[in-house]
Amino acid sequence: MKRTPLKRKTKLKAKAKPKAKKRTVSDFARVYGSKARVEFVKGLPCVACNSGPCDNAHIKSGGMGRKADYTDIVPLCHKCHLLQHQRGWKALGLNMSRLQYFAFLTQWKWAERDTV
Repeated sequence: MKRTPLKRKTKLKAKAKPKAKKRTVSDFARVYGSKARVEFVKGLPCVACNSGPCDNAHIKSGGMGRKADYTDIVPLCHKCHLLQHQRGWKALGLNMSRLQYFAFLTQWKWAERDTV
């Protein structure tokens, strides 16, 4: 039994590709709280070697393509930050409970700055 090829009654329409979303100020605020907070954490001494100037280091990453929460930021100098990315937190002599303590202190200092 020979069959005839199927024919569409309506033509297919090409869907437009979604444009890449530009990062806005509100996205920055969602991730870091504010630019003032980022600058405040940069002004704190490094939690590993007690030197400066510092970078903002996240304790845990947010996952693939997602930003980490701004409450889990600790200050690390550039040298320690590179070492942390290459070898991990244990290379700096810091474990997770100590890092969470430093993140809590950083958040507390930020809150105290607003009340003074």
